[in-house]
Amino acid sequence: MAATPDLQPLFPLPNVVLFPKGVLALHVFEPRYRTMMADVLKGDQTLCMALLKPGWEADYHGSPEVYGVACVGRVVQHHLLEGGRYNVTLRGEAKVAIEGIKADQPYRVARVREIGEDRSWVASRDVQDEVAELLTLFRRARLGENAALDMAQMFGPGVNPESVVNTVAMYVNVEPRVKQELLELDSLGSRFSAIARYLRDTAATQDLLDRVRHLYPADRRRN
Repeated sequence: MAATPDLQPLFPLPNVVLFPKGVLALHVFEPRYRTMMADVLKGDQTLCMALLKPGWEADYHGSPEVYGVACVGRVVQHHLLEGGRYNVTLRGEAKVAIEGIKADQPYRVARVREIGEDRSWVASRDVQDEVAELLTLFRRARLGENAALDMAQMFGPGVNPESVVNTVAMYVNVEPRVKQELLELDSLGSRFSAIARYLRDTAATQDLLDRVRHLYPADRRRN
């Protein structure tokens, strides 16, 4: 992968955290970000996705604060829609620290520095078994929310342990601030452990509910 440019157009959102090797679909409709996307597509086709800090509502159309750790993504697919809107697919490329932000009307530009991660978990002896368990737990949790979930589309091509962990981190059903904490972990193994622990707890809770559900029928007239 080529080195991440130091300056990146900043795309802040209140509920989305992009991870390296994760795939994210976006609909870009605000005028300032339509302008940004046009500039991105004319340039090196990368931008910095950052999570807005709490309280962003008071200054959303200005310069609300963002978390200092973010992810640079590359546009891998885009469609220009009526009115200048875009449907865009990003693939996460690098975790970065935001070291400065400047206003570059109508959108902001971030000065970023790439952050390395400890990836030794990828080479561990049990990694394939752990990835298989993570996918099983994730499928179960997500199918409870959406039976039509397209796992292939979510993970995209070239699935490997890092992309599985980071994609699950993007789509697991937790608050955005928790996903931000997962992104900020400096070890891929720590990220795997945190997500797997949450999904195991979720599965155990679902198992308990399934065992006692017959005691509490939905139609109270049957009691």
